[in-house]
Amino acid sequence: MRLNLNRLTGLLLLSSVFFPSFGGDLKGVVLNSKHKPRKEVKLWRKNTMDGVMTDSKGQFQIAGITPADTIVIAVSDKLDAVFPVKDMTNVTVTLDKKYYILDNGVTQDKRDYVKVAKSNYNSNVLVREQIVRSSATSIYELLRGAIAGVNVTYGDNGQMISIRGGNSLSLDSEPLFIVDGAQYESSSDVDAGVSVNDIVRIEVLKDGSAYGMKGANGVIVITTLKTNGTIN
Repeated sequence: MRLNLNRLTGLLLLSSVFFPSFGGDLKGVVLNSKHKPRKEVKLWRKNTMDGVMTDSKGQFQIAGITPADTIVIAVSDKLDAVFPVKDMTNVTVTLDKKYYILDNGVTQDKRDYVKVAKSNYNSNVLVREQIVRSSATSIYELLRGAIAGVNVTYGDNGQMISIRGGNSLSLDSEPLFIVDGAQYESSSDVDAGVSVNDIVRIEVLKDGSAYGMKGANGVIVITTLKTNGTIN
């Protein structure tokens, strides 16, 4: 069979247009209005937990990026810098008070921030949107100050979690933890066995009477991707 080289070349060109390469890296640096590095700024792929923090030089690198991805930078609690990746592989993002400048090495665009939507969150619940915006790497960092009445303290055996109003009948004041239906009796077990990146939802039940004596100190119910599926 004779191979039509012109036809093959055309197919290859079409494939490069309609099926762009996957799994690349996006590198860059985040600066302030005085062009100084912004360290510990959270960035992530929109609708995922694939996020990183800028280092002391304001630099970052996100792996597995595709042209269809969108990057979100948490500028503050109220503002995000949001931009599509497209064909960019290296960017400089300069954050000003009212806008940001995106420099891809070829062009510089002045862009407006996106306001963070105010959601009517349940005061006893952390949802994935809140979790992804946090820079927490442990269950302790995630819960510290996040829900009223939930305290993170240090004890003889390390960090501990307690729920104000719990009716402890022993020296152990930690609540009962339910992770995807399985019971954990200490926060250290949860922290060792559950990645923050996998958590979809956390609900704090100050009244754990439904769980009997084990729920005397309250209950923290955690749902992960294992049971909730992938979030789009």
